[in-house]
Amino acid sequence: GALFKPAQILEKAKSVDVTEKDPVTLECVVAGTPELKVKWLKDGKQIVPSRYFSMSFENNVASFRIQSVMKQDSGQYTFKVENDFGSSSYQDIPPSFTKKLTKMDKILGSSIRMECKVSGSLPISAQWFKDGKEVSTSAKYRLVCHENTVSLEVNNLELEDTANYTCKVSNVAGDDACSVFLLTSIEPPSFLVKPERQQAIPDSTVEFKAVLKGTPPFKIKWFKDDVELASGPTCFIGLEGSTSFLNLYSVDASKTGQYTCQVTNDVGSDSCTTMLLVTEPPKFVKKLEASKIVKAGDSARLECKITGSPEIRVVWYRNEHELQASDKYRMTFIDSVAVLQMNNLGTEDSGDFICEAQNPAGSTSCSTKVIVKEPPVFSSFPPVVETLKNTEVSLECELSGTPPFEVIWYKDKRQLRSSKKYKIASKNFHASIHILNVETSDIGEYHCKAQNEVGSDTCICTVKLKEPPRFVSKLNSLTVVAGEPAELQAYIEGAQPIFVQWLKEKEEVIRESENIRITFVENVATLQFAKAEPANAGKYICQIKNDGGMRENMATLTVLGWYNIVQ
Repeated sequence: GALFKPAQILEKAKSVDVTEKDPVTLECVVAGTPELKVKWLKDGKQIVPSRYFSMSFENNVASFRIQSVMKQDSGQYTFKVENDFGSSSYQDIPPSFTKKLTKMDKILGSSIRMECKVSGSLPISAQWFKDGKEVSTSAKYRLVCHENTVSLEVNNLELEDTANYTCKVSNVAGDDACSVFLLTSIEPPSFLVKPERQQAIPDSTVEFKAVLKGTPPFKIKWFKDDVELASGPTCFIGLEGSTSFLNLYSVDASKTGQYTCQVTNDVGSDSCTTMLLVTEPPKFVKKLEASKIVKAGDSARLECKITGSPEIRVVWYRNEHELQASDKYRMTFIDSVAVLQMNNLGTEDSGDFICEAQNPAGSTSCSTKVIVKEPPVFSSFPPVVETLKNTEVSLECELSGTPPFEVIWYKDKRQLRSSKKYKIASKNFHASIHILNVETSDIGEYHCKAQNEVGSDTCICTVKLKEPPRFVSKLNSLTVVAGEPAELQAYIEGAQPIFVQWLKEKEEVIRESENIRITFVENVATLQFAKAEPANAGKYICQIKNDGGMRENMATLTVLGWYNIVQ
C-alpha cells in the first residue's frame, strides 16, 4: 500500500520588521501528499488576492506579498496548509530577549548605549522606562530598533541619570521586559595636556595652557613658587571648557620661576608644574664714547657697561672684522663691564670699533670711531732771513704727522692773523707767512706753532735787516823786499752776496794781471803779488759791499829796494 503524508509546515515564515510603504514577502515551505491547499489569514480572516496582495504556491513554497505596507497592515498573520490526510498552521510568536541588558557604571559627562536583542513575530514595538517613567526620543535620549536589536542612547550623563532602566518589547502575540541599573560616577581630574615650559622677553605676554580630563565642574588654582596667583592687572586665570589657562602680562625678570596648575573636583585633585624663564636681552647702560683720538704709539681703552640675563657673550669688531685676543688687543668682560685694551697703536689701526653683546633673548651693539694720529713735527724750516726795508719776506715750513693741523704764527708772543700786512697760508704739510713792506718793527723772531689732537710742535724763524758786510779780521800793513811775494788778506762776514773790490790810493781799481791775483773764497778776500815791485808800494783799500751797504779797510804795502837794504 502507498504511504500518505498529512500536510505540514517545514519552514515557517520569518518575522519581518519593515517601514511604511516598503514591500514585504512572507514565505513558508510545506510538505505532504498532494493535493495541498494553502490559506493566508489576518486576524483570523482569510486574505484574498488583490492589487495589494499577491499569493503563490510553487514547488512546495507558499508566498504572500504585500506590495506597499501600510500602517493598517499590522496584525496577526496565520498560514494554514491542508490535504485529505491532515492540516497544519503557523501564527505569530510572542517576543522574548535573546540578549538582556547588563549593569553599567559610567562617568559623568560621557555617553552610553544600552542594547538588547529580541526574537518573536514582527512587528515588535519597544518602549523604554526610567524608574518606571517612559522616555522618548530627544536631545538627551535616542531610541533605536533595528531588525532584532533594540537600544537606548543617553548623552552627556549627569548624576540624575543614575536610575533603573527597563526595555519592554511587545507584538500581537505578547510582550517581555528586562531591566538594568545605570550608575553614573564622577571621574577625578587629571591632565590630558600639561602646560609647556616657556621662555620670554621682558614686556611680553605669556600664556600657559593645560587641557583637563575628568568630571566637571573643576576648581582651578595657579601658583608661582608656592604663592597662589589671583587675576588682576598683571595676570588672568581662566577656564574655557576643559582648558585652563594663565595669562601673564608685561613680564619681567621677577616673573621667572616655577608655575603650578592645580585642578580639583568633588572626588579628587591633580597638579602639574612648569617653568617660565624671562630672559632680558642685552642692553648698554653705558655706551662707548662716540669717537676717540689716540696718539700713535700710545695705548687706548674702550669701555662700556652691559646689563641683561646671563650668559652674555661679548664680541668686538674692527671695520666689521672680529677681533681676536692678542698682544695688541686684550678683551675682558667682568661685572657687566666690557673692556677692549689696545696697545702700541699705529695709524693703520684707525677704524670703526663695534662691541656686540649677545644672549638667548637677543643681541645689541654700540660703536665708536678710533682715530690714531701722529703729532705734527716740523721737518724743515727757514734759516735766518735777512732782508731790506720796504721789501717782502716769505717764511715757509714743512710738516710731518697726521693732518689736519691747526697752524698759528706769533711774533713777540702776539698771534698774527691774515691782514694787509700778513698773508698766512696752511695746507696739508705746508705752512707759510708772507710779510709785506718790511719795517724795522718787523725784525725779530717768528714762532710757527702747529698742532692736532695728539700733539704740537713749534719752529722759530728769524728775520733780520740786511747790514753791510764787516771785517772780522782787518788788513795788516806789510813790508817786503822787492822781488818777494806779498799778500794782503781780510776775513769778511755778512749777508750774501758780498762783492769785493781792491783800490790803490782810493782811486785806482786793482785788476788781475800776471803779477796780481785777486780771490774771495770762503769769506776770505785776498790780494796777492807774485813778486813785489817798488811800483806796487802804496796804500791799498779793500772795499766790501752787499745790499745792506759798503765798508772799507786800508793797509800799506811797503816794498824795499836793494839800495835801501845796502844803506
